[in-house]
Amino acid sequence: VGHTLITARSVLEHRAVALGSDLTELADALHAFGAGEPTARVVQGTADTDGRTVFVFPGQGSQWAGMGAELLDTSPVFAERFHECAAALAAYTDWSLTDVIRQADGAPSLDRVDVVQPATWAVMVSLARLWQAHGVTPDAVIGHSQGEIAAAVVSGALSLEDGARVVALRSRAIGRVLAGAGGMMSVQVSAAEAEEYLTPYDGAVSVAAVNGPRSVVLAGTPEALDALQAEFTARDLRARRIAVDYASHSPQVERIEAELLDVLAPVTPRTPRLPFHSTVTGELLDTARTDAAYWYRNLRRTVRFEETVRALLDTEHTVFVEVSPHPVLTMAVQATAEDSGRPVAAVGTLRREQGGTDRFLTSLAEQWVRGGRADWSAVYADTGARRTPLPTYAFQREHLWALAGRPHGGEGDPADAEFWSEVEQEDVDSLASRLHLDRDALAPLLPALSTWRKERRDRSTAGSWRYRATWKPLGTLPDAGLDGTWLLVTADGTDPAYADFVTDTLTTHGAQVLPLALTAADTDRDALADRLRALCAPSAPTGVVSLLADAEDTGTAHPVLTTGLALSVVLVQALGDAAIEAPLWTLTRGAVTTGRADRLTRPAQAMVQGLSWT
Repeated sequence: VGHTLITARSVLEHRAVALGSDLTELADALHAFGAGEPTARVVQGTADTDGRTVFVFPGQGSQWAGMGAELLDTSPVFAERFHECAAALAAYTDWSLTDVIRQADGAPSLDRVDVVQPATWAVMVSLARLWQAHGVTPDAVIGHSQGEIAAAVVSGALSLEDGARVVALRSRAIGRVLAGAGGMMSVQVSAAEAEEYLTPYDGAVSVAAVNGPRSVVLAGTPEALDALQAEFTARDLRARRIAVDYASHSPQVERIEAELLDVLAPVTPRTPRLPFHSTVTGELLDTARTDAAYWYRNLRRTVRFEETVRALLDTEHTVFVEVSPHPVLTMAVQATAEDSGRPVAAVGTLRREQGGTDRFLTSLAEQWVRGGRADWSAVYADTGARRTPLPTYAFQREHLWALAGRPHGGEGDPADAEFWSEVEQEDVDSLASRLHLDRDALAPLLPALSTWRKERRDRSTAGSWRYRATWKPLGTLPDAGLDGTWLLVTADGTDPAYADFVTDTLTTHGAQVLPLALTAADTDRDALADRLRALCAPSAPTGVVSLLADAEDTGTAHPVLTTGLALSVVLVQALGDAAIEAPLWTLTRGAVTTGRADRLTRPAQAMVQGLSWT
């Protein structure tokens, strides 16, 4: 059934994906969804983006013990690329990448910078191949700090072997020279505010990364960071130390400049196959520029992540996929998009302790229901799935006319938005730190809380799409004066007394009325345009008043439409063809009800009113 729906049916705006490991789980998920009950096995959303996709590769912080191990056993695509990464890294490491991921006895832990960075790089590069195998090819790539090494490999700016050289040898230099001398801290302030706080520290702390409108990372000496953290806490500003003992993107990096330029000298830059947006320069790298000097600057300079995301938003990129073991940048992307007033879909790939195919397929579904790409046939490959006859969609068949000027709500508290984003991502570590709660006590509650939040947000979004037309009685109106020639358009079905009344009203207020009577034969657009040109040849009319809605019979040319609606459509087209720019007023009677005391007497005319609203 799922295979047929995705391969033989139209993909509509409102989408849902049911996930399960067997028929029972799928059936339970669909029953719950149909009954409106909460279920984590159904991903639903509205395709409100155009699907231009960005792969986002984060820096350190997304890792967790065992990341990727499950996919090594369940995904041949992931495993093949992972083993290629392992072979490339073997020339520069004295440990086994596979043993590290599988947490084998004697394997080094991810606490070492020269282990965690290469291991995370390999997982990200392999996850990118998995996304591509499921039909998600990026329109652009972006990397944050060390994540740029993975972005460069995926874009083609570096070979896999050169990527392995950069990530392995650079992290080795960091661990040997810089480790123990510094630290890093995430702070919820703007870049400008951060610079003001840093002034008294005389260069001991630098802005290492600008991630969002109110999200920066600071790097510097441990003592200065401790003092700053105390100051931020006293001011009720969230500041969180990052679990590293070195200061990337600060002057401390200059101590390894010569070494990096030497060991990375063999790196051969390439022209990217995919657009590679640099967070070092804030520009699109469209030539071979990723040499040794670039990778030193990548470690030394401030990460211009927010600036680069804004540039991508300006070029209509609306789907951001964070290709990582756990999402750490989706919140920053979302905050930047909201600050820019642009709708985006920002999704992760895997999550801590959720590293299998089911989590990947959930992420695939999350971006697809928002308008992203997906080749679902890859999911059904080798399953024996085939097309089967299905009933047609149950259309509601309601007439809906959208009104312009949808009201927008006020901006919420950034702290609230950040809290709920962490809830939706089920980021138990960040929430436990924020709420000062025990991690193990909080973890069992997160799935239910995350599901509740997502459903509440979806209901709120759907509610904002609704509109209501209200009618208010008018008091005494001032006398209106008209001038010029007014074209009065009628049809065979127009009530003569009604036409005379409108003519007298227009004349009384100063208009010179020019009548134009149409018949069912006037549905020829070109012929009607010629009549209008001839009739209005001396001077263009000041206004056009149409009583065509009164012709409620159905004609032979358009047996489904009323004559009034068919002629109204042609009239609008012919006025444009004849270059008559006068405003058109379409009058109806009894088409809608303004309240209980107002009877709906001519519902057929509502179609003409709906045409006028659009």
